[in-house]
Parts: sequence; C-alpha cells; structure tokens
Amino acid sequence: MRKTLALTAMALGIAGLGAATAHAETLTVDGNYASSQACDADGSHGSFSAGGVQLRGEDGWQYRCDQGDDGLWYMTIFR
Repeated sequence: MRKTLALTAMALGIAGLGAATAHAETLTVDGNYASSQACDADGSHGSFSAGGVQLRGEDGWQYRCDQGDDGLWYMTIFR
C-alpha cells in the first residue's frame, strides 16, 4: 500500500514537472514512515520508478527525509 501511494504521488508530480520546467523539481513521496531509518532505507536505493519513468541518482535525483508536524517522516525527491 505504501509503495502504491508513493508511486502515485511521484507519477502525479512528474506530470507537473513537465509543465513547469522553470520550477525546481521536487516530489514529496510518502508520509507513512514511522522513523527516519525507515525513510532512509527506501531512499538509499538511489533509484525510483514512477509511471514508467525511472528517476536515478546518476541523473541527479537525490532524496531527503523530513519529519512532519504529525510525527511521521516524509521523503522528498529532488534535483
């Protein structure tokens, strides 16, 4: 379920990125991480797939994990 939500969020974000190239490319992926370690475990793979598009660390994509006001951790992918 968490992966499905993440992929949906990324696919929607990628569609928006193509329409607004002047803006920074940033996607907030998911808010279902209970700890920073869980978020980091998913982010450290360095490769993300959304809507048939491969986002790779080699292409400049990076991630960070930020804690929200609700106590959950959110992964943001950016370049």
